[in-house]
Amino acid sequence: MSDRDFHFILRSSFLILLAFLVFWEMAAQARVFNLQSEYLASYLRGTAGTSRAGDEAFRLAGGSGTSYEDEVSYNFSGEIGFLLRFKGLVTFRIGGELLQTKPLASIPGRNASGVDLFSLHSDVLILQPTATLEVDLLSFNESRAFFFAGAGLSAVTIENEFVMTATGTSELGGITDFTEKAVANQISGHAGFGYERLLTDTVTVAAELGYRYLPVPKFKMSNNATTIAQGVASKNDTLLNGDGSNRQIDMTGLFASLGFRFYIDFVK
Repeated sequence: MSDRDFHFILRSSFLILLAFLVFWEMAAQARVFNLQSEYLASYLRGTAGTSRAGDEAFRLAGGSGTSYEDEVSYNFSGEIGFLLRFKGLVTFRIGGELLQTKPLASIPGRNASGVDLFSLHSDVLILQPTATLEVDLLSFNESRAFFFAGAGLSAVTIENEFVMTATGTSELGGITDFTEKAVANQISGHAGFGYERLLTDTVTVAAELGYRYLPVPKFKMSNNATTIAQGVASKNDTLLNGDGSNRQIDMTGLFASLGFRFYIDFVK
C-alpha cells in the first residue's frame, strides 16, 4: 500500500466515524443512569504529555556545529471515537487521534560564532486510528476506576521549513530556502489508569494517567528538495541526517488526559 493510499484510507475513516457519531448523538435519550448497565457511548478526549522528541526532527539537518535555542518537550492530542462496554466490567473503545508535538516557529539556527544561518519552522504531526481495552478495577453505579492498554497505527509527518540567510547560503554550499517533508508509518502503544464519573444525565467525565510508546526509526521524503543534510533528495528517498544516519524521533512519554463520554440507549 502506498503512503498516498494509506493517508486516503485514514482520512476517509475519520469522516465516516464522525458522521456515525453525529447520528448516534441525535438518537440519544434521557434516562436514569447506571454505569454498570451501560453498553454504548461516543467520546472525545484530549491529552498533554512529555516527549522525548527534543530536537531530533531537525538537529542534524542544518549542518554540523549548528545550534538551536528551542526544542520539543511535550506532545498534545485530541481524540474522538466510540466505546462498547461488556457485562459492566470490560470496555472496548476505538477512535481517531490527532497527535502533535509543540510547534516550533521561526527558531534561528546559528553557527559557532553565533551568526544566524537560517530560520526554522518545525512540525511533527501524527494521525492514527486507536484501539483500547479498559478493565474495571472498581465499579459503582455512577463511577469506576480502570486499567487501560491499547495500540495505534500511526501516520507520522515531519515538516521542516528552512529560510536561509545570506550567511547561511554562503557557508552551507549555496543552499537556498527549502522544506523537508517526510512521512513514516509506525505502531504505537499506550497503557495506564483512569477514573470515570457521572457528570450530568448520561454524560460522564474521564481522567487518565498513562504512558505512550512511539519511537519512529525511519522516514521517507514526500517531496523533492535540495537540503543541507543530504544535498539533492527525491521523493521516497530515506530522510537522512548530515552524518548519513537515518532521521528518527521518539514521541514516547507520560501523558494525562481528560475526556467526556456520551452514553446512548436506543431502547425506549
